Amino acid sequence: MILEGGLGNRMRVAAAAYAMSRRSGIPFRVLWTKQWGMHCRFDELFKSLATADSPLFTLRDARGPERFLFARPTAKNLHLPRLLQRLRYRHIIYSPQIWYLNRDGFDYEAWFRQGGTLMTAYRDFCPWTSADLRFLFQPNEEVQHLIDERTAAFSPHSIGVHIRRTDHQQAIDESPIELFFEAVDKEIQQCEKALSPTGGAGRGATIYLATDDEATKEAMRRRYGQRIITSNAKATRESTDGIRDALVEMFALSRTCHIYGSAGSTFSPIAACLGNIPITIVQRDGKGTVDLLCQETS
Repeated sequence: MILEGGLGNRMRVAAAAYAMSRRSGIPFRVLWTKQWGMHCRFDELFKSLATADSPLFTLRDARGPERFLFARPTAKNLHLPRLLQRLRYRHIIYSPQIWYLNRDGFDYEAWFRQGGTLMTAYRDFCPWTSADLRFLFQPNEEVQHLIDERTAAFSPHSIGVHIRRTDHQQAIDESPIELFFEAVDKEIQQCEKALSPTGGAGRGATIYLATDDEATKEAMRRRYGQRIITSNAKATRESTDGIRDALVEMFALSRTCHIYGSAGSTFSPIAACLGNIPITIVQRDGKGTVDLLCQETS
């Protein structure tokens, strides 16, 4: 299996593969490749899996010839990886097919049992749990240090806010910042009312803001001042440092008490699954849903 897409999508696919392997006894080799949107290796973010803990399941970086065989087919590589894949594997499912297969109730377990299978995916294909996600994705020592630093000022009443902007049109259209203002204002009022019958201002409620947009950071700071905790780095997926900071953001969100996320993005739902905490998708029609097969996140 080849992981595709951004950080959240890769994590959900790997969790689905691990859940199926654990349940069915089917061996899985899951490979992490560097490509557009993910210019970072697995081992630069996470600890390696111990073979003894998952003898049927491997999750690692592609290496050697695998980096070409499982590269995304493009004009630059003359689409040769896809030709080589079709020569090597008898049964192949590519990422765009999975939405339709999920809709139609496809039997993935029977398909994998055929052998000679290859799947590339950015969408999960079977139910998995928060425990599966936490087992697979344990930050390495350097990233864990950054997470601990980022969350040092958190309180039991820290709220998580993920506002996706620059590259996600659905989030821009359906999750305007005004709706986040409404949600966060209400959360702060409820928190302060619970902490102090007299409504003492500024008692404990802080906001962790994860966003890819500097103007959004400035607008949130103007409104909430010192309540805001956020990264000082400019968001980017074009470097190892940028991806590492995104992972720190995800785990910081997972340590809050409630996440407010943007429509259409898997980033904050994955954070909610990691922390097994409530999430509200902020959306114009008020009917935001979480498009994940995680079984344990409310």
